[in-house]
Amino acid sequence: MLGLAILLLSCSQLASQIFLPALPQIAESLALSATQSQAMITGYFMFLGVSQLVVGPLRDKFGDRPVFFIGQSIFILGTVLCAVSTSAALFSFGRILQGVGAASPLLISRTLLVATLSGAQLKMAMAKLALVSSCVAILAPLIGGTLTSLVSWQFLAWVLAAYFGVTAIIGWWILPSDPHISTIRSVRPRYLLQQYWLMLQEGRFISIAAFKWLPTFIYLTTQLYFPFLLQQHFQLSEQQFGMMMMFPMSGLFIGALMSKYLHRTMNELTLFALFWPLLICSAMCYIFLPFSLSSVLLGYGFMMVVFGGYFAAYMQLLGVHYAAQTGSANALVGAVELLGFTLLAVGCNAYLIDSLDDLAWITLLVAVVLLLAWCKLLPHATVFNGAFQHITRKQVRSRE
Repeated sequence: MLGLAILLLSCSQLASQIFLPALPQIAESLALSATQSQAMITGYFMFLGVSQLVVGPLRDKFGDRPVFFIGQSIFILGTVLCAVSTSAALFSFGRILQGVGAASPLLISRTLLVATLSGAQLKMAMAKLALVSSCVAILAPLIGGTLTSLVSWQFLAWVLAAYFGVTAIIGWWILPSDPHISTIRSVRPRYLLQQYWLMLQEGRFISIAAFKWLPTFIYLTTQLYFPFLLQQHFQLSEQQFGMMMMFPMSGLFIGALMSKYLHRTMNELTLFALFWPLLICSAMCYIFLPFSLSSVLLGYGFMMVVFGGYFAAYMQLLGVHYAAQTGSANALVGAVELLGFTLLAVGCNAYLIDSLDDLAWITLLVAVVLLLAWCKLLPHATVFNGAFQHITRKQVRSRE
């Protein structure tokens, strides 16, 4: 199942990242401003977020196979519409359908492992999923930039449609067709809203989700800002941009690889604390190093190491604490992440970020909030009780 989870997760990743190097070409072809072309990317994330709120409970109610097939079909249709687009309206509609359809492979890639594995096997599978996911993120900009420079962004969309079609066939063949045992009572909107509201009132849920929401927010904010910064300020072509982005994106792989090996001996909270200082390093690169291509990529790279390091640990915590509602819990995290924090990233790019210093201060603010979330998750009582018991045992032994 790990191989299938990797394949499903890659679909959403490719749809979101492979067009990034082609943004200036898409803007020129469809007569779009920089803000409008960015909206083509963020629109995908927003509709992906909304659809997850429906797909997650449907998965918990009816199982993986039917939900995957319907969602993947919509995903493929949207990609084909992007490929044949000659206007901004048609391309936008295609991106909307992509966002709606991508929710099923994305969610099932995360819940499939929780449903079939447990304990150490689940922990290692999550780490491997994060590791391969980071490789896809590294290669996607290079693939997109190379194909766009050689052919066109429309051809790029056709390649995606073919890949998604092959994934649909493999998923339909491998996903279990046995009757699904429902873990949710109803999929009526009122019931679902009540369940989501109850989760949002839990401090533990918010704190766990913060380690997905905030790294994603910084990632989206930077991804929206960098294509135009690098290609205009440093005069990079689409292919050169794709190649340059491989360097910071390799931070995803480094972070996931470190997390994979450290996870064997460390718990999730220790991993969160270990990677956290790199956010400070990222901000310092933007503020104190001379403005150059290398300093910009270095700062971005530090942030991506954090992103890669947190991914598996976050999924493990959420899967363990919300095993009976894994689809709904992942859906809520994804919806808030892609709706609220996508809009926040767009707003920051439109109104707050005029230089790298602005991006640095936003990164520092994220670091502070994550520190507060970590303190909320820290089991103070367990730590103090354990220390007290250890001291008591030493005193008893000394008396003996």
